[in-house]
Amino acid sequence: MLFVDDLGYGDLGFTGHPTTKTPNLDKLANNGKILSNFYSAYPVCSASRASLMTGRQPDRIGVPGVFGPTVNVGLPLNETTLGDQFKKAGYATAIMGKWHLGQRQMFLPGSRGFDTYLGIPYSDDMGGGRATPCNNYKSEQESVEARKTSNAIVTKAKSENEWYHEYCSAGFCDENDKISNEDPAGTYLPLVYQTHDTHDHSLNTTVLEQPLDFTTLDEKYNNFVKDFITKHKDSPFFLYMPFSHVHTTNTLQPEQQYCGCDFKNKTSRGAFGDALAEVDWLVGNLIEQLQLLDLSENTLIMFTGDNGPWMVHNESA
Repeated sequence: MLFVDDLGYGDLGFTGHPTTKTPNLDKLANNGKILSNFYSAYPVCSASRASLMTGRQPDRIGVPGVFGPTVNVGLPLNETTLGDQFKKAGYATAIMGKWHLGQRQMFLPGSRGFDTYLGIPYSDDMGGGRATPCNNYKSEQESVEARKTSNAIVTKAKSENEWYHEYCSAGFCDENDKISNEDPAGTYLPLVYQTHDTHDHSLNTTVLEQPLDFTTLDEKYNNFVKDFITKHKDSPFFLYMPFSHVHTTNTLQPEQQYCGCDFKNKTSRGAFGDALAEVDWLVGNLIEQLQLLDLSENTLIMFTGDNGPWMVHNESA
């Protein structure tokens, strides 16, 4: 299940965008079935994901529009998730990417029916991250500026959380859920890894990076996905890939979208197009791995977005 954050229906090649190049997604669509009448349960992240995971309306299960990075709540623990259902049916389960249904261990994927998890627990604008400078910036000055910005993110806490005020003013969160400046989750983005012990099945939760490095995140995601598929090629599995792309990043980032060095300044759509190209590359590698292991004819692939573009960001939406 491939789930892209803040993707517009018309942003892809096969839906007619004049400059977007998404060859792997186009091929997936052209060799499959395009469902053009699909509705999200909510226009923002946490609630739409809660519905996807449970099949229930957000208001019915008490999920606000968006969970902040420092709150102590999440998807109610009495709710059954897709991960729970697949585990019950004997599937191995994994998630790569943005969860956004609570970031305390009891609410994270490892406690909600998933065997393993690698990703950002919430939106990529809810804290600062690093961006290792690449060699293919358009100018040396851009590289210098990017390095300055990256260093600022690591050394300076963000005092104002514009994204949170925007969400609350739109009625998508509980204004009583104040962000604690003492909680690093509200300052620096973590890259979280979860797995269960092979012997006693105990859950191990590790913060691999904080702040995480956006520049190398695609490599980590790609390796995680390929490794999971390879390990479970002889048994049924459910792989949920909710990308953090193409959601806008924190205002301290050098660009409003993120991607690795192989995709920076490679498209005619700027940072947004570069981020979408990285998504297409990751999807292409997923399909290639399925084909390599002779699994493609026995695997159902679903691709969609969470709730449409964030229009206030204009060309970056």
